[in-house]
Amino acid sequence: MSFEIKTGLFLLDDFVDHHAILGVPVDADAQAVRKRYLKIARKLHPDSLATLGDAEKKLATQVLSKLVNPAYEMLSQERNRKEYQILVRLKGKQAIQQKVSIANFSDDAKKLAKAGNVDHDYQQQLKTLANDQYEDLSALDQLIGKLSELNLIYLIRKEGNVASRPTTVTQAGAQGGAAIATPNNPPQNTFNNGPSTTVQDQPQRMSLADGYLRRAEEYVRKRAYAQAVLELRDGLRAAPKDSRCHSLMGIVYLHQKQATMAKVSIKRALELNPKDVRALEAKRHLERLGHQIDLARLRGHPRA
Repeated sequence: MSFEIKTGLFLLDDFVDHHAILGVPVDADAQAVRKRYLKIARKLHPDSLATLGDAEKKLATQVLSKLVNPAYEMLSQERNRKEYQILVRLKGKQAIQQKVSIANFSDDAKKLAKAGNVDHDYQQQLKTLANDQYEDLSALDQLIGKLSELNLIYLIRKEGNVASRPTTVTQAGAQGGAAIATPNNPPQNTFNNGPSTTVQDQPQRMSLADGYLRRAEEYVRKRAYAQAVLELRDGLRAAPKDSRCHSLMGIVYLHQKQATMAKVSIKRALELNPKDVRALEAKRHLERLGHQIDLARLRGHPRA
């Protein structure tokens, strides 16, 4: 199963629009999310697909496990949902800053851009699309894209009037969006028995892992390494390609005297970002312990 959705919120830094996947509003609460999830899960359950062929049944299973379940996991847990909703609002601001084009959006999205009562029209248009969302899985990616367009237009309208803004997309926007700088200035801390846990100060994209990283860093400062590992694992489920999670996980493993595990995490961090400050520092620490990571083999060959 491969869905390439390159519209709406999905345009921005490879963002995953979990609200669009479930067909719920961007401000949906836990009850609305659960109600919608159960409806989709019943529709995709094998008992509901008895008349379909094996290929369709397999696709339904994959959609449920790879799209619907992760979206529900993100939006059903209060802490995850609140952090994600903050990130969604930031994406709306990012779209305004980048002057993201709506020229290729659906007619429904363009109508919403000019709607007088944006809240009412957003809810109605979203409901109409969501009703048909999982009827034909071959068209699912198109409907998710249209729902995400509505979400993006709604977010922009809540921040400012999209109709009065230029519809010329910036070069960065055309390629998926520029990074949002999020400078961090928490206190630095270095332990005697391992590498520095200094928070990196280079600009970073907003990531679903940010909240997990903050909590993990705090646990590391307190030397509560087991709790840090749990936070980082959750962070990697939300953002598996965030090098910061991998590098901090490697540092935690070093504190726990698990050099082999640390090497795996640090290598992955450097595959994703060869300039990751903490990963490079941890690499030097590993080398002092006799564990080599060949950067020459990693340069220019990031793993997908």
